[in-house]
Amino acid sequence: MGRFEQVGRRNPDVAKGGKILVAEDDAEARELLLLSLADGDYDVLQAADGIEALHLLRTEHPDLLITDIVMPRMDGYELVRKLRQDESMSGTPVIFCSASYHEREVREMARSLGVRSTLSKPYDLETVRETVNAALATKPASAPQASAETYFYGPAQERLSALITFSRRLFGQTDSAVILESTCDAARDILLAQVAQLVIATGDGSRQNTVSSGLSADEMERLLSSRMYRDLLRSLESGGSALYPMSADESSVDASTVQQGDFVSMLGVPIASVTKTYGFLCVLNRIGLPGFTEEDLAVARAIAAQVAVAYENALQHQALQDEIDRRAEMESEIRRLNQDLEKRVAERTAELEIANRELEAFSYSVAHDLRAPLRLIHAHVQMLREHKGPPGSREPGSHMEQIQRGAREMSALIDGLLALSRVSHVEMRREPCTLDGMVKHAVERLSQETPGREIEWHLNPLPAVSCDPELMQQVFANLIGNAVKYSRPRAKPLIEVGTGVVAVGDNGTTAHPGERYIFVRDNGVGFDMRYARKLFGVFQRLHRQDEFEGTGIGLATVSRIVERHGGTIWAEASPGRGAEFRFTLRDMD
Repeated sequence: MGRFEQVGRRNPDVAKGGKILVAEDDAEARELLLLSLADGDYDVLQAADGIEALHLLRTEHPDLLITDIVMPRMDGYELVRKLRQDESMSGTPVIFCSASYHEREVREMARSLGVRSTLSKPYDLETVRETVNAALATKPASAPQASAETYFYGPAQERLSALITFSRRLFGQTDSAVILESTCDAARDILLAQVAQLVIATGDGSRQNTVSSGLSADEMERLLSSRMYRDLLRSLESGGSALYPMSADESSVDASTVQQGDFVSMLGVPIASVTKTYGFLCVLNRIGLPGFTEEDLAVARAIAAQVAVAYENALQHQALQDEIDRRAEMESEIRRLNQDLEKRVAERTAELEIANRELEAFSYSVAHDLRAPLRLIHAHVQMLREHKGPPGSREPGSHMEQIQRGAREMSALIDGLLALSRVSHVEMRREPCTLDGMVKHAVERLSQETPGREIEWHLNPLPAVSCDPELMQQVFANLIGNAVKYSRPRAKPLIEVGTGVVAVGDNGTTAHPGERYIFVRDNGVGFDMRYARKLFGVFQRLHRQDEFEGTGIGLATVSRIVERHGGTIWAEASPGRGAEFRFTLRDMD
């Protein structure tokens, strides 16, 4: 920081009021001091800790130092002590600032360092101006004389108010780390200590160490490695208290020889609730005094009791929050499982409905389609038995041909039913597949089976999907095979494979508008849409056997495969103008 600011309006014909250094780590308190000095014609330097302030004192030589007592790296007492030891600036006037409940101790500290003036927080603007003017004029500031009752009971009342404020702030927190940090800062401030240390034993056996210090890292290391600190620490770790020296009169330390980081005094108390001991709080090196007092010990115990309850409440709050989060996660998992169960039930129900339809189709096939070739065979066998013509006549041969045709038809029907059954019950083996390769394979195979036919192919790019490659190959083989078969009467057959998007108002499908589909389109004979719902049934045919060969199993197989892949299939056609078969698949890119 260490920056110059001119505070107030300056008249060039009037001498400046002086250069003032404000050493205060609290930004709000520092700004309030600047505001108080706004009516004067001052150049103001700012410092956030004692080390920075000491550097500015040596380089800028201000006319007045206003310093807080409790600051990081170096406290105000040590700052003024070093100031007095330097002959080049030992005569600089100083104003001590502290909380009002430290007024008595600060005045005693001020007298020991030759400091004439003190300011109590929160600052009164008029008092600040009077005290600054008096200090710059090198004469004592006028201050109201406190009565004996106010002198002895006022600071105690102010310290109690500070404890109440700290308690309110503490119990407003639910973060254990924030509680420990704010407790260290408050303990150091209320007990006027160079260092405050708070140690908490955690559940895993480790220790959480929180420190608020006015020393540098090297000075802290020297302080905490002192033998007296380590001896007293053992008492605290066993659950006891510590106070050294027992009174200020018992101190054997020469204040004039004490350096930053030297062990001078220590006060420690356990942090314990009614049911458990959590750790300890200790403060080291009372600022301005050789030791802590019995009153300080009582205040430390009050702070420790409050932090124990607040810390325990924070742990319980965290445990409650963890339990709430755990239950919320369990509820989310239960909802997910229920949704998964509902999805599985829906899938099983759909499969059951399909199985029932297939069973009905099978029953119909057994009752009608499979009986037709049997009736044909039976009729011609009967006619053979009744034949009385000459042995060389052609009639028996004709009956034998019809019997063979019936046997072939029945074999084809049985093979179709077995194929449909396999498609319905074979285990799905999903894997990422490119459909373009499947279409190309189907086209190449059909081209070999229909030599001499010149078919115009329009094969558009298809998306990649996760599917069973063998089953999906059957889909394209059947759909493209049908397109080749039913476009046979055309002089210039045209077959196209590609993708489209379901339009709003498309009533021929259960697919949602905007959903992507794959189509196989031809310019063949087409069919009447009034019979479209029969297309995907077992052995259902819209053309005579003598026009187009087939068993009526192919589209039923395609429909079952598409359904097993989470999709749906439908068709658009008109007689003499071709047909288009469309189908969707789950999670199609």
